[in-house]
Amino acid sequence: MLFACILTEHEEVVTVLQNIPGITWKAKVYENMPEVHASKMKQRVHFTPSPTTKQVQTRQDPLPDHWDWSEQRSECVDFVSDRGVCDILQLASTNILGDLRCLNGLDPTRVEYSAQFILNCDAQHVVSSCDDYTVQNAGWGFLIDNGTVPESCVSYKAGKTGKVGKCPTVCDNQQKLPARTYAKEVLSICDYEDPNNEENIMRALMNGPVQTRVQITYDFSFYSSGIYKSQFGDWYGWMVCEFVGYGVENGVKFWKVKNQMGRNWGENGYFRIARGTGIPWGENYIEQECYQIVV
Repeated sequence: MLFACILTEHEEVVTVLQNIPGITWKAKVYENMPEVHASKMKQRVHFTPSPTTKQVQTRQDPLPDHWDWSEQRSECVDFVSDRGVCDILQLASTNILGDLRCLNGLDPTRVEYSAQFILNCDAQHVVSSCDDYTVQNAGWGFLIDNGTVPESCVSYKAGKTGKVGKCPTVCDNQQKLPARTYAKEVLSICDYEDPNNEENIMRALMNGPVQTRVQITYDFSFYSSGIYKSQFGDWYGWMVCEFVGYGVENGVKFWKVKNQMGRNWGENGYFRIARGTGIPWGENYIEQECYQIVV
């Protein structure tokens, strides 16, 4: 009976959203709607750069009207992971590490890097479960100082168990750990003192995908397709994700963003969100805190 009540409530939300005049996105009820705990999310999804984070230097060439790394270099960027029950920032970081190393020719083919290795080994920020950790830099400090190994060596298990294991001394198959792969530095793109960072992000995207965060409101969980603009609902916290492009559809400017909810969520694992709205720091603050990674 409780499940039926929840399902009915979700269906009512979708009905309300579908009947909002001029709405630019579609909503649906997913089979496993994500359960959001506001107090926990607010603790764990804030990405604060290290004190040594530098400002990125961008080119001033004319910008194209449309850009999409997931289309132009799909063999490197069109990989969408599924975080499962673990709302894990490190998964976003290892995803973009793999994307950028492939784009820059550092790996002959795209390598999936292990977020589980960071979860298990970053004792400074991770405690015992997905709900316990505090993250200062979404895993980048660990990746710069300690590196990680391929996913094929230490696979992602927290998405099913919600637990953090011991730092491994061998791969899952008991073979020796391979040499670690490192990130070099994190460069700041968005300026807290400048509420309009749109052009900075667009220019940085010419170099590769950009890590960002987005403020999550209740209706975001129902996003199915289109260009998202928040309509209603409480703020649940923040989510770290990845800019892969931008464009315009029917006169509405948007960012294209890669999520970590698997292919069945949104637009095949991506969402588009309004760009250039005039709202300070962008729709749902998505233009407030964003970084380019040097690999």
